[in-house]
Amino acid sequence: MKYSFFGTCSNDYEQLFECLQTILEQTKKPKQLILVNSGRKDIEKKILNKLINSNIELVYIMKKLNRVKSLNIAIDCSSSEYSFRYDTRSRFSKNYAENALKIFNDKSSIVEVVGGVPNVIPETNNFEATICSQILKRPYIYFYPKHKNINYSGYASSIYLGCFRTKTLREIRFNEKEALISEDSLIIHDFLEKGYKAYLSSSIKLSYVSRSSFKNILKLFNTYGFCRANTIIVSRKIFISARHFFIFICFILFLILSFKFSLVLVLLLPLILLGINFLGEIISYGRKAKFVLPFYATLCQFLWILGILWGFISIFRNIKKQSNFIS
Repeated sequence: MKYSFFGTCSNDYEQLFECLQTILEQTKKPKQLILVNSGRKDIEKKILNKLINSNIELVYIMKKLNRVKSLNIAIDCSSSEYSFRYDTRSRFSKNYAENALKIFNDKSSIVEVVGGVPNVIPETNNFEATICSQILKRPYIYFYPKHKNINYSGYASSIYLGCFRTKTLREIRFNEKEALISEDSLIIHDFLEKGYKAYLSSSIKLSYVSRSSFKNILKLFNTYGFCRANTIIVSRKIFISARHFFIFICFILFLILSFKFSLVLVLLLPLILLGINFLGEIISYGRKAKFVLPFYATLCQFLWILGILWGFISIFRNIKKQSNFIS
């Protein structure tokens, strides 16, 4: 069972080379390493130097494109039966590929994409970086999706990065209608629409290196919201999962109650969210709960909501941002 790692980068080269090191340390080596570099610096020779003692073929393309188009170019270059996506901030356990291929073999008749839930780790050891990583680890911020539960194994509606059967991935492809989309959740949605299955396994271990600035975390959540709006526009599906439908119904019921009794209730929404986040922190972490995190979580959620609103408003703009690389 041969596989390739494919991915993109945009100037974050230090993070990229740390990711590549975990790829080179796999117990089952990839056939290919595919990179579409949309940044300013040519790093082909440096990568080749890292591959010099391996039998891994490098496919290197330097072209200024948004991430979705870059990914589609990368998958067209794959000559393996399986294609595993990487991101500059992803870090893989040594048996990541081996375990993913085992699941493909065990569930060969129904599963076309598999993956694991990433453990979020800080970029540095300072206070701000640690808080940022803990924010991204809290599942209550996202209203408890399966793909944020690190111990979950089973079918899912979204997978971070993903390990794909190349033939099927090449047929479905990442959606290029809009540059800024949630490509992870949308590609899985497109797989499910075709009748394929996506499987998350707790045996597939990987990590995600969090950004170390709270300002960048807020920017990230705002971009998440913007991407979600674009995903809805592109897919024409308001609810990609039951979780989104439940959140929407709760929000509508809250608005109905506000109009019926008092619009002042709308001003209480931040306090209600803060209370829900406090409850989530206590239930999930007990004595290890950090009570500063619900405040950050509430702020992140509001930035996410603003991103969604801006995403829909941007439909009417003539000029749109043509990159989904987030600094």
